[in-house]
Amino acid sequence: MKSLLFRLIVLSCCILWLPSMVYAEAGEAVKTTKIESISYKVESDTKESITFVLSTPVTAKIFTLTGEKPRLVIDFPETGFSGKNSIPVVNGNFARAIRIGIHQKPGQKIRVVVDLSKETAVDHSQIYSEDNKKLTIVLQPVDDTTSQPVDRVKKKNKKKNGEKLPAREELEKRPLEQKPVPPVFSVKEKDKKETAPVVTEPVTAAPTILDVTFDDSSNRGEMVLLRLNDFYPPTVSAIEKDTPKVLCEFPNMKLGQDVRSDIPANGKYVERIRTQRDDEAGKVKVILDLSPDRDYDLQQVFFKNDNLFVLIVNELPLQKDGVEGTLQN
Repeated sequence: MKSLLFRLIVLSCCILWLPSMVYAEAGEAVKTTKIESISYKVESDTKESITFVLSTPVTAKIFTLTGEKPRLVIDFPETGFSGKNSIPVVNGNFARAIRIGIHQKPGQKIRVVVDLSKETAVDHSQIYSEDNKKLTIVLQPVDDTTSQPVDRVKKKNKKKNGEKLPAREELEKRPLEQKPVPPVFSVKEKDKKETAPVVTEPVTAAPTILDVTFDDSSNRGEMVLLRLNDFYPPTVSAIEKDTPKVLCEFPNMKLGQDVRSDIPANGKYVERIRTQRDDEAGKVKVILDLSPDRDYDLQQVFFKNDNLFVLIVNELPLQKDGVEGTLQN
């Protein structure tokens, strides 16, 4: 069984058909791209970032290598870089070292290798800013329950029983985010003839997948479109068995009434799409069954303004040296 190679691109756009930022037409090689700078930053105890400033947009190919020496590999095809061959990493929990090399075969590319922590499972995500042509790779720990990077948010301490609450007048003056949920008033206040007004938080709709559709009419590849009710990007992974699969996991998610559990696709690459609700884990799984005996290139794009998550599936052409995704010395 051939391995699956995924090119994971997370973008925030308004219109689907603006390919200049992500794609190049077949046979059109971008030879003028240059990495102008590379920087590393510790954002917090649970987040580190590597930022690339580019002269022009370029699609980076990103994959991980596991084992005794876990690494994150970032390839920039048809790209140049004249900086140093390493980036200092100070006080990093997830990145241990960042090395840069130039490879000429089978085509020129800049390869950035990030040595990752052996003690902590590390996941990555991408953010691209078209305004300043910055590609930021975010490193975060993998949550054991959701298999996705998370920021640990300090929970507000709950009110202890018997703790005195502020006066109603003071509560009414407070901003909405500082009011207790739900508001609790003392028995003495409730017994007054003038009933205290009840302050409630606005009701937020539960995270929901509203629709799942398949489209093979685009020359960009076969597309699986997931329409949600807000910005909820999933964790995407590959399952390599007799029938290769792509697994999208949405934590704390619901399925809309019109979403079917089995969606025949009958595409060249995508054979069918399945949706499953895992109540025990509290997540929804969307599974793509792919045609066997192929190497796949998968792009994932989230159009934030439209709450639309799109998976674009293509077959990965075999490189001249017959090897794809291996770390060159």
